[in-house]
Amino acid sequence: METVNYDGVVERWKVDLIATRARRMGFRPDEIPDIQQQIILDVMAFRFDADKSNGAKESTALQALIDNHLKNICRASARYQAHLERFGGERLQESDFEPEELAADIRAVLETLPERERVVCIGLANGSSKHELAQHLGCGWHTVDRLIVRICERFAENGLDGYLFG
Repeated sequence: METVNYDGVVERWKVDLIATRARRMGFRPDEIPDIQQQIILDVMAFRFDADKSNGAKESTALQALIDNHLKNICRASARYQAHLERFGGERLQESDFEPEELAADIRAVLETLPERERVVCIGLANGSSKHELAQHLGCGWHTVDRLIVRICERFAENGLDGYLFG
């Protein structure tokens, strides 16, 4: 297994500890360099304080930090897989609609939306953030979140939810 060389930046045993913990948690050897890159900045920022360690060694505290990162990576992967499974069979394919037909369906849904929801929908399509939309509408981002939920429901009612991401 080839690992990334962090000589002069991080001690070798810390880099090896990341690889060892990743292997034990079931990550494939080809995933380990990417995992090391995801975790290494936090390992570099980690400062061991023996007075606050309750008798733990530096390696034990570092192992806990690494394990937490690896668990988060596993959770994110599981959420992504669930998302793919949830939308995999239901996702609309481009071949299901002609572009003009799809555009007409989207326009029809947009026309049924109340003004604030339409502003949010168009703003999101144009790349605006929730915070930018909240400022534009004079409300909080939580309100924008609720409007987005209603927009998603409206698209789902019209069979267009495969074009949304959540």
